[in-house]
Amino acid sequence: MSIDPADFAARLRAEQNDPVREETLRRERVTRRRKAILGAGTGILVLGGFGVWLADAMGGRPADEPFAPRMLDEAMWPDEWPATTNIPFRGSPAAAWEDGAVGIRLPQSKAVAGLTDQEVSAGLGAVRDFLIATNLSSQTLYGPNPVAALNLLAPGDPARQRLETALTAPGTGRESLQFFTRFDRDEVEVLTTAGMAKTDGTMTYEVTPAGELSVQADYTFVYALVKTSGAKQINPNGIEVARVVVHRQLDTLVRDGKLHPQTHTTAIINDDCTAPADGFIHPLFYDDLKKTKKWASVDPYAEKHINAAAPGACVRPTRT
Repeated sequence: MSIDPADFAARLRAEQNDPVREETLRRERVTRRRKAILGAGTGILVLGGFGVWLADAMGGRPADEPFAPRMLDEAMWPDEWPATTNIPFRGSPAAAWEDGAVGIRLPQSKAVAGLTDQEVSAGLGAVRDFLIATNLSSQTLYGPNPVAALNLLAPGDPARQRLETALTAPGTGRESLQFFTRFDRDEVEVLTTAGMAKTDGTMTYEVTPAGELSVQADYTFVYALVKTSGAKQINPNGIEVARVVVHRQLDTLVRDGKLHPQTHTTAIINDDCTAPADGFIHPLFYDDLKKTKKWASVDPYAEKHINAAAPGACVRPTRT
């Protein structure tokens, strides 16, 4: 039986305008969307469950340790994750710096204003020796009395007298940290793979109207440290590392091979300001940083941070 095209078109128009049919189509659309959402959710749950299983199979740890599953190559870890003894300066600008004393580069010396080339060179060398003795020598880093460093200061100089007093009674404050980098060996040890620290900076000099050599030193030292006991195992071959940044600016006169400091400024970043003022730097490790949320943030590699982080200041490092 043939269908009259006019009747067929009329019937289609009637069905399209039928409110019951429209409601049926709407319900079908809603049902399809729900099935699609449920299907996607099931897929996510399956993947999530697989991720949890995989993390557990690889030695997973608490949820607040995102690095625990160890599913990334360590060199690819985000900078926020803790460094380890495998790559102690991972993510740090200091990774490209020189090791230890190599980073204390001296300017070219020359005869100037009554001083010979040899006199200028000897004066610059004395300042370099002082920076090494106060920041890179194990006698200073761990020792109770850094004699070699003190002997580079002129006898009777006010700075030397203050330091000798501070070292005699280290529990009275942080005065010694103004010149000396010191750690409590019962608490932490410095990794020596970078010659005690990564180092970078500049040194300049001029002759005063009185004919004396004045040397301006501006150097930053970055230390990688591990806990002496209770160190956290981050991955099978890596122990957690904390980094401390020490920035020193020193303007000193050199007379007869001895130093007479005129001005000095020190910034120590990633030091626990709540620790006892015992003359030592107390590094903050990954878990310790949780208590620094309300402290002022400081970028130790910014040019203007030096006055914001004196020894004992409560500052949170944006990076180390």
